Amino acid sequence: MFNIFLRRIMAFLVDMMILILIFFGNFMFMVASLNLEIGNSMNLVEMIMMLALQLFYVIIYFIYIPIKWPGQTIGKKLLKIKEVTQDGKELTIKQYFQRDFLLKFLLSSMTSGFAVLFNLILLTYQLIRKQELKALQDMIVKTKVVLTK
Repeated sequence: MFNIFLRRIMAFLVDMMILILIFFGNFMFMVASLNLEIGNSMNLVEMIMMLALQLFYVIIYFIYIPIKWPGQTIGKKLLKIKEVTQDGKELTIKQYFQRDFLLKFLLSSMTSGFAVLFNLILLTYQLIRKQELKALQDMIVKTKVVLTK
């Protein structure tokens, strides 16, 4: 159980590093394409364009990629884990959207990372109690993370 706990943490860190690089690249692209100077504030239209692009990238990363690689993002694929339903079936598009976009990305963004800290505490508690590891998003959407071959 400790093995999957470490894999989940490492996969999360890999995914977050990739998203940070994508977001930084998106920011630099917007700065270059709109001829903005770093330090000057963006107007509302420019900010909406940047946020829309970032949401597009998040949807690609957390919904499209796991559909193409059933249950896996790049981090999960590297660490040989995947998301499945409670009965071991592949998730639907709706479940990916709820689990990874709404509950993982959006909730973490809205709570300034508190949801990530809560999940870490929850998973650690379950590990100590020798319970099945289920983060908040797993409990709500009724999924689990399993090892792959």
